[in-house]
Amino acid sequence: MKKLKLTVALSLFALTFIMVISGIIIGVVEDRNTFSGNIYINGNNVRGYTVERATKVVEDGIKSKINGININIKYGDKVWTFDESDFEVDDAVKNVVSTAFKNNKFSNKDLINMVTERKDNFTTSVFDIFKDFDKKIDNIIDEIEVEPQNATVSFQPDQKQMFVITPEENGIEVDKQALLNDLKSQFSVSKSIDIDVKTKTIEPQIKANYFDDKLSLQSKFSTSIKNSQAGRRNNVTVALKKINGTVVKPNEIVSFNRLTSPQDASGGYQNAIIILNGVYTNGMGGGICQASTTLYNALVLANLEIEEVHKHTIPVHYVEHALDAMISDGYADLIFKNTSNDDIYIKSFVKGDDAVVEIYGKSLPDGVTIKRVAEETTIPHNGDKVIVDVNGEYANKVLYKGEYYRLKWPEQGYDTTAYKEYYKGDKLIKREEIRHETYQPQQGIVIEGAQELPEGFVLPEQDVTIYPPQSEQ
Repeated sequence: MKKLKLTVALSLFALTFIMVISGIIIGVVEDRNTFSGNIYINGNNVRGYTVERATKVVEDGIKSKINGININIKYGDKVWTFDESDFEVDDAVKNVVSTAFKNNKFSNKDLINMVTERKDNFTTSVFDIFKDFDKKIDNIIDEIEVEPQNATVSFQPDQKQMFVITPEENGIEVDKQALLNDLKSQFSVSKSIDIDVKTKTIEPQIKANYFDDKLSLQSKFSTSIKNSQAGRRNNVTVALKKINGTVVKPNEIVSFNRLTSPQDASGGYQNAIIILNGVYTNGMGGGICQASTTLYNALVLANLEIEEVHKHTIPVHYVEHALDAMISDGYADLIFKNTSNDDIYIKSFVKGDDAVVEIYGKSLPDGVTIKRVAEETTIPHNGDKVIVDVNGEYANKVLYKGEYYRLKWPEQGYDTTAYKEYYKGDKLIKREEIRHETYQPQQGIVIEGAQELPEGFVLPEQDVTIYPPQSEQ
């Protein structure tokens, strides 16, 4: 009998439990516009609330929170102030309530939550309700932050102090995460919020002492213009002025012709003696090649890479053979490259009778210096060629047979190899060939008159010697 009573009691309890749970389920299913389970929004349990009611409760709570709020963000003597007018509640509340309600769909999980009193929490942060929050914070950061400024050097080759170094300046970076954390934590406990913006110092990459070993005189080379005529001196001077002050960046390639263009009267150049097809003649820009040659040798001594260089058709008087640098706009150029890791600085000028180029930068390591050496053998010339002036082109010089006028001297040729020699102190540590040039021998040219000597006329003694080939001398 007792067993029967116990069985009936258990059956009634089970039936009652099922009816209760079914009622809950039916209630939830029947009213899908209310929250089921323990849903918390900003600390408010909205279980059983409609969306509209939940929205109103959450909205009232936030508006109460921001009523009379005052936020001061400070940095130095700057203050940025915000109050409740900087907040916008409606959209943020709608978003959080909508998100919470989407998670309100009834399922076995919801039933478990109801039985176990499990809570689902949804919140709106200060960042959600602060109008244009990201923009306003970024504007504050922009006003505070300062980019670090590298130390710089100004090259003034014509001044007594050629290099003027502007010191570096540290930068300022806002600790944005610390600012956000501070705002969030104070907002949760107070309506009066004071935030001191935390920053950190950003050091520049290049400081003034970076230049300590990078502005030394690397090389200096000069050639003489003592016997040059006025037009030629002018052209050497103009070309060097155009080069003066050039700063060449690492891996930069530089063209002499580009630096000194236009190589005509509009560029300040004049007519002077030039070499054309192995003959000295008058032409525009004579002397520019001496400027390029002076630069070339300074570049060699500074151990810079030469990409293009050309010899003259005949040797020039102002530099050793195989160390000249002939240029011709549109035809031949002097091109070099800064293969170092640092800038190089070129100073070029005429002083008295000297054309000078100085190159500054970082000196070679371990005190290494460079010297130039040219070694050569001579090639015999073929003597003079006598040309009879049948067309009277040189009638103002010679008229009769046996009268001679020298147009060109015979010149022996040269087979020359130029080297760079590296020294550490007085010790030669390396030698490398940089150029091999052959200057062909030049035949002399003598003009002879074409007319027969009148009867009874005696020519004065001639001062022109006709030279045979050197091999026959």
